[in-house]
Amino acid sequence: MPASAAVDGVLRLSGPGTVVDERSSTITITLRTPGGRPVPGSRVKLYTKTAGADGYALHTAVTTDAEGRASVSVRPRYDTIWRANSSAVVGVNAAWSNYYRLDNAPPVAPVRLPSAAPKPRRNPPAQPRATGSGANGVVTSISDGVWRSMVGVSWHSGCPVGRASLRLLRINYWDYSGYRRRGEIIAHRDSVGRMKNALTAMYAGRYPIRRMYRVDRFGYSRTLRGGNDYASMDADNTSAFNCRNVVGRPGVRSPHSYGRSLDVNPWENPYRSRDGYVPNRWWPSRSHPRVAWRSTSHGVVRAMRNNGMRWTYGSGDLHHFDAPVSGRVAAREIMPCGPAAVSCH
Repeated sequence: MPASAAVDGVLRLSGPGTVVDERSSTITITLRTPGGRPVPGSRVKLYTKTAGADGYALHTAVTTDAEGRASVSVRPRYDTIWRANSSAVVGVNAAWSNYYRLDNAPPVAPVRLPSAAPKPRRNPPAQPRATGSGANGVVTSISDGVWRSMVGVSWHSGCPVGRASLRLLRINYWDYSGYRRRGEIIAHRDSVGRMKNALTAMYAGRYPIRRMYRVDRFGYSRTLRGGNDYASMDADNTSAFNCRNVVGRPGVRSPHSYGRSLDVNPWENPYRSRDGYVPNRWWPSRSHPRVAWRSTSHGVVRAMRNNGMRWTYGSGDLHHFDAPVSGRVAAREIMPCGPAAVSCH
């Protein structure tokens, strides 16, 4: 057939509008002539990009069958946009498809907070999506790279525990948007197992965590003489080891300095310091069934308690949990302000 007699192809992408994160979806490719005749044997390249990103990348190439169709199974982890390009065949010119958008939906319901609730003052980037099934907690020694990021920030000379006594826990969690993320904390080697089990129980109960960065990400605080816990709390960051002073008690070493304390969702579960509640004063009088606890009956407190983590100060330090060990020295580590202290964050 002469080139002048060739007609334009009509290439179309179709499929569902949404796919649940980590599940597969099928994109259907259809190539027709303007009159509706199927076009077999065309090599079709399928391109994709993450919504909001620049430029497309080739995902795969397929060939249309006798019905002018092809299908591709995809498993995007983010909202994506797709487009395809078909090759010319006898009598039919090459063609570009429509833009096809596939939204990635969260596996669980996002957290719904009161409209009046203040937002965290800091908003670091979302952590990587989860890897593996379930919580998938993995404990390792402290690598050279992680140690370099800690020294001079969350650890310094004179700290009561050293590198050999600390461990890195990487673990999956549900974020406030309903997606699975992978976070990390540093903890003492004799307590990291209990923290892993408690966070695994939170995961199983679908109790969300806003974020879980190592505290050294937030820099050094001269006031605290350690990692900047003020900035970490302002980001609603869940963290553990941090060789620093007690917030509001200069010169008093925090129990976090020993790696046996865990802070969870501090923005919604503030600490009552000598200077008042931090990081905000809105949340202490309010609770939330998933992310803010005010009694021992809350699912998060139960998940902690059932795995050896103590809600040591209760309403005095709502976000603080400890992994107690026996002996006088351990008792002083957890309550270094003295037994009469309301709380010792």
